[in-house]
Amino acid sequence: MIPINLIRQYTFCPRIVYYNLLTNIKPSFPRQVSLGSDYHILQEKLSVNRKFKKLNIQYSEVILEKYIENEKLNICGIVDLALLSDDEVTPIEFKFVDSKKPSYSHVLQLYGYGILLSEKYNKDFKRAFISYSNNMKIFKIEITRKIEEDFFNVLSKIVKIVDANMLPESSADEKKCSQCEYLNYCDDRF
Repeated sequence: MIPINLIRQYTFCPRIVYYNLLTNIKPSFPRQVSLGSDYHILQEKLSVNRKFKKLNIQYSEVILEKYIENEKLNICGIVDLALLSDDEVTPIEFKFVDSKKPSYSHVLQLYGYGILLSEKYNKDFKRAFISYSNNMKIFKIEITRKIEEDFFNVLSKIVKIVDANMLPESSADEKKCSQCEYLNYCDDRF
């Protein structure tokens, strides 16, 4: 199964997918990753009592930190939060980053969680939300055909990496590489 978070990672650098899925390398993550994990735990605790009124959604059930997989699509992931109504599922992703607007890689990742939820609960998936830690602003994402196409395009590229079992080319720049947990293994980059 391909973890949905690798959709985001692929857009950062396709080599992360290779190292993550096809090697036994255990990366040492930067402190930001552990802070992000702590942030998710906090959001999970806070979400138990939230009513999500500003989202303006009539929902009957809240799903928190749930692992879901789909064998047909060969994808899996842990959904941060989702609101279920009678006919719709709405995923919400928490990100521990400074951002003034949603990054497209986060949108694609969120789409993957929406597909997992839609298939599992047999409900429509038309919108999603991303909440960034720096300003706690919630961004509404309307699901479009382009988002769907781009998601499945990236997914097919990940499958090709796995099938070929070869280190892919990367266009990552020095700024990206300096943040990467696999930097020490990409000695051909600079």
